[in-house]
Amino acid sequence: MSKRSTSLTPSLSLTLSLLLSLIILPTQIHAQFSTPEFSFETTGIISSSGTTPFWLQSNRHGMFSGEGSQFLTRLQAHSTGNQLTDNLSLSYGADFIARPGVKSTASFNQGYLRLDGYGLFLQAGRFHNTSPIHDEELGMGSLGISNNASPIPQVRAGLKDWTSISFTRDFIQIKGYIAHGWLGSRRITEDVLLHEKVGHARFGGDFPLNFYGGLAHYVIWGGKNHPDHGDIPASLSDFKNAFFALKGGPDSPGQFRNYMYGDHIGAWDFGFFLEFDRVDIKAYRQFPIETKDNLKFISPQDALTGLHFDFNENWELPIKALTYEFLYTKYQDGPRRPNIGGDLTRDEFRGNENYYNHGLYRTGWVYNSRTIGNALFVPSSDPDIGVFNNRIVAHHLGISFALQYNVKLTTKGTFSRNYGKRWDNRIPDDKEKMDLFDPYINQWSFFTRIEVPITWRGYLVTILAESGFDNGALVGDQFGWLFGIRLGV
Repeated sequence: MSKRSTSLTPSLSLTLSLLLSLIILPTQIHAQFSTPEFSFETTGIISSSGTTPFWLQSNRHGMFSGEGSQFLTRLQAHSTGNQLTDNLSLSYGADFIARPGVKSTASFNQGYLRLDGYGLFLQAGRFHNTSPIHDEELGMGSLGISNNASPIPQVRAGLKDWTSISFTRDFIQIKGYIAHGWLGSRRITEDVLLHEKVGHARFGGDFPLNFYGGLAHYVIWGGKNHPDHGDIPASLSDFKNAFFALKGGPDSPGQFRNYMYGDHIGAWDFGFFLEFDRVDIKAYRQFPIETKDNLKFISPQDALTGLHFDFNENWELPIKALTYEFLYTKYQDGPRRPNIGGDLTRDEFRGNENYYNHGLYRTGWVYNSRTIGNALFVPSSDPDIGVFNNRIVAHHLGISFALQYNVKLTTKGTFSRNYGKRWDNRIPDDKEKMDLFDPYINQWSFFTRIEVPITWRGYLVTILAESGFDNGALVGDQFGWLFGIRLGV
């Protein structure tokens, strides 16, 4: 396969170095930098089995292993709002973790630079982020990008916050960003790239009720050393095809030339914000997108639906926030059936959706062995399989409490009925998992966390205690505890 000279795969370290030089060097004389906020944290998990309880390991930015009992040390430094000029500010941070054990690691979970100014932002590195709109603290995780996997190295630019359309007198506001990322080589295909763009519009202005709608679009593209296709082209022309969901060029694999270049994932996102004197309410519904047909809502019953209540200081009860979510992804364009009279170059079967999976990028919507989106979509340990459970019906409840002496209590529970995935001619069969779903698996997972802040010699010390419990054949039966201490400087 021929190679093209124009490439979008520069090293991330070079990108960060250039960005740092461009931002800091011209303004270092006038910059006013604040002292970073440091924190040191040490944590231990004790599990009753060789598996870490689900909510003790999931939606934790990929910091904890799934291999049961473990120990983790974490050192953070963050600085925000450093004024470079009257209109530009710089933020930066680093988050280093060290975890010995079976799957040991010593790495930067975060390391980023961010420039804010004129209502826009530019950010590069690894940093915590989720999309589209949902409740990332108490919810089970977005269908797009959640807190489940470790942050993906990227360069991102967009609107800093909701931005008013001036001629609408603030009735219409917009928000969005675009990003280019690197998914690395811990996959079947090496050096895979990520294109990401998210945009929303909000309607209502100063009224207590605001409606919003938006679209999140993610594309896995490029890559090297694919076992069947070798190096997949990643030129500027291929980026255009990924951006606009067009067919691939002549050097692309056959399925890209016949349909769309890359693996396209996304979500339609609709909801509302409602403000009262004592509580703010956020409702959201995300519809997964795997094919162009999803843009026409061909599977409208498949969605993540959430309702979040945020109680303010006027609320007499100790409840701080509450989130309920319902997840349904069982339909996926219906059962597999012969594609009689259809486009056989695209697929031999109708009902060709297989959420978070792809016939060419077989590792799927996964980064460093963790699902990038909703954590209930469990990936196989074999990167050639991808996500083996994506047909799910689940209920989830999360509640946080603000107690006396600034003590915080958080609890959440999830019940899911899991139907595996639709096994077809495009995705390799995971023989170990197929027999589990006969016809489904019920799974319960519970979690409780308490944070107790104390002052010691002028420093803020936070005592952490968590518990997790699982029951079901999907992730196993186990319970465990987490104990930790965090020192802020």
